[in-house]
Amino acid sequence: MIIRNINAVSVLCVLLMAFSGCSGNRYAIASHSESTEGAETMKAVETGNVESTNEKSSEEGKLSAETLILTVNSTPVYWPEFYFWLNYIEKYYKKIHNLNEITDWSVEQNGMSLSEFFLSSAVGYACKDRAIEAKAKELGIELSVHDLAEIEKLRKSNIKIYGSELEYLRIVGSMYVSEEVLNYLTKIDYLGNYMFKYFYGSNGEKCPDEEVSAYVEKTGYRCAKYIFLSNTDSNGKELSAEESAENYKLLENILGRLGASDEPLTLFDALMKEYGKDMEISNYPDGRLFVSGGMGEEFESAYSKLKENEYSGIVKTDNGYYIILRMPIFPDMMIDSSGNTLRYWTAYGYLFKNQVEALSAKMEIKYEDAYYKLILKELSGN
Repeated sequence: MIIRNINAVSVLCVLLMAFSGCSGNRYAIASHSESTEGAETMKAVETGNVESTNEKSSEEGKLSAETLILTVNSTPVYWPEFYFWLNYIEKYYKKIHNLNEITDWSVEQNGMSLSEFFLSSAVGYACKDRAIEAKAKELGIELSVHDLAEIEKLRKSNIKIYGSELEYLRIVGSMYVSEEVLNYLTKIDYLGNYMFKYFYGSNGEKCPDEEVSAYVEKTGYRCAKYIFLSNTDSNGKELSAEESAENYKLLENILGRLGASDEPLTLFDALMKEYGKDMEISNYPDGRLFVSGGMGEEFESAYSKLKENEYSGIVKTDNGYYIILRMPIFPDMMIDSSGNTLRYWTAYGYLFKNQVEALSAKMEIKYEDAYYKLILKELSGN
């Protein structure tokens, strides 16, 4: 069930960077519509039935749609929106750590307890949304009549799909806490996309080559195609010595065919598709980008000895055998099956991300009493 996608300020790469140490280099397009974990808790939030853990027996301790958590540049952030981000962060944390529930909220994450990290991260996302909103206003960017009509059209379509407005609102509540939160995030989507287009063009075409080069240097990207034969079969069982020897012999044959070809690069693509066991490489028509060391020490060592458009001999690794073709890196190379280019990736995930973060850092935050009373283990969607 997809009601919308959050485009402008995606959580995924930020969380990947925080939780698993990846470079986290773009605000990717990421659907929040699957964020249904803790749905019953969210429904309770809508009706005001979730209580502050410090004052469970006190009426004023309840968290409701009107509970102010903080203000960002004098713009209010109420509990439903803040809870949406907390719930989303928790869901992703459990996914990345393969957890059914979080049992220890005092575990350290980025130099703070997990509770503190979740709270500060949710504050960060609220600030980024408002930074986009404020900058869009400064630039005179706003939703058009057509945009509003499209949003309303989608709402009516969803109501029709789900059978009634009541059912539609129930589903929205399970995913976004409330329709008000959904509407606000949708607005930020539009504004963020228009801002990106204003600065960098729809496909990042305004991003200069020098910025792409700087991004590649900063990340330490390499680029390669490869023919890979695994040490294990399709069931994950380790190959016998005889089977492994057959793989090696096959790659020797492939090297012979490449050496005898007048167009070895074209032949490499064909052989890669025919014999390679890593199907993911087919998503990278101009070669797969990876960071230094990202493919393992043996792969990196062989790659570093190659010139552009030069292929290696048979490279033995713990995972299997490779023949590596070092590929050039250029701004308009396609880097995924969606047709996104490195130029677009640089503009959207590097420049625009940093721009939004810089704007966000200037936001003035005022924390309300309700913020300090939050105890996440009591509000968790476990």
